[in-house]
Amino acid sequence: MNDLLKNILKYTIFIGLAVGLLYLAFRETDPVQLWEDLSHAHYGWVLASMIMGYAAIISRGIRWKLLLEPLGYHPKTWNSIHAVSVLYFVNLAIPRAGEVARCTSLNQVEDIPVNKLFGTVLLERTIDFVFLILVFIVSLILNFGYIEELFNLTSSNSNGEGGSSMLLYITIGTLVGFVAVYFVFRRRIQALPIFAKIRDFWTGLKEGFRSVTKMKRQGAFWAHSVFIWVNYFFMVYVCFFAIEETAHLTIADGFFVMVAASLGIVIPVPGGIGAYHYLVSMALVVLGLTKDVGLAFATIVHSGQTLMLFGTGAMAMFILYLERRRKKTT
Repeated sequence: MNDLLKNILKYTIFIGLAVGLLYLAFRETDPVQLWEDLSHAHYGWVLASMIMGYAAIISRGIRWKLLLEPLGYHPKTWNSIHAVSVLYFVNLAIPRAGEVARCTSLNQVEDIPVNKLFGTVLLERTIDFVFLILVFIVSLILNFGYIEELFNLTSSNSNGEGGSSMLLYITIGTLVGFVAVYFVFRRRIQALPIFAKIRDFWTGLKEGFRSVTKMKRQGAFWAHSVFIWVNYFFMVYVCFFAIEETAHLTIADGFFVMVAASLGIVIPVPGGIGAYHYLVSMALVVLGLTKDVGLAFATIVHSGQTLMLFGTGAMAMFILYLERRRKKTT
C-alpha cells in the first residue's frame, strides 16, 4: 500500500509539473494568432518528421536486438521494434514506466528473462546519455550566446524581465568550484556513500562500452546509434519549413532547438507535455521569433510526434497481443 501511495504521489507531482509548465508556456499567448499560425502550417513537413520519428524507433528496435544476440537470444526483429513502440506509448501516460513495459512485452513473446532485458536497456540508456552530451557540446560550441540567453529567459520573473546575465557563468563557475573542492577534499568525498554510487555508475559505463566492443556486429550497433540521433535532429529541423517564420533557421539553430526539445523530453512529465512547449518556445524566442510563433512550432512538432507514438504504440500492443495468443495455441 505504501508503494501504491508513493506512486500516486509521484504521478500527481508529474501531472502538476506538466500543468504548471503548460500555464507558463501559454499564459501570455494570443489564441487567435496561435490558431492562425497552426492553420497555415505546411503539414507535409510534419508528416516527414513523424516518419523520421518512427524510423528512429525501428532503428532502436534493431539495435536492441543486436545487444541481445551476444547473450544468446535472437528475438524476431519486429517483436523487438514493437516492444520499443510500447515503451514510448506507455511513457505518454506514465513517465519512466515505459522501460518496464518494453521489457515485459518482449519477455512475453520471446521468453527472454526480464533481468537480461533490463541489463541491455541500462546499456542503451548509457549510450544515449553519451550521445545527448555530445549534442549539448556541439550546440554549446555553435550557439553559446543563445544558450546564455535561454538561461536568462527561463529564469525571468513574472514581469517578463530577464534574469541575471551572469547566470550561465555562475553555473559554469559552480561546476569549476566543485572540481576544485573535489581535488582538495577528495579522500573525504571518496568515503561518502554517494561517491560509491557515482563510481559504480562510471564502472558500469566502462563495462558497457567494453561489452559493445566485443560484439560481432559492433559496426552495425554504432551505425544504428548515429542513425537514431540523426533522425532525432532532422525530425525537429524539417519542421522549421512547416511555418514561414521559422523556414529561414539554420542547421546550427536546429541543434539549439534540439537541445531545448531534449530537455523537454527528459523532464518527467507525461509525454513531455508542458515542458516541451515551454522550453522549445523559449528557444525560438531566443532566436528572435515571437512567443506565439515559438508555441505554434512546439505544438506542431509535439502533436505530430505524440500522434505518431500513440498510433504506432497502440498498433504494437495489438500485434504483440496477437503474437502472445498465437504462441499459446502452438
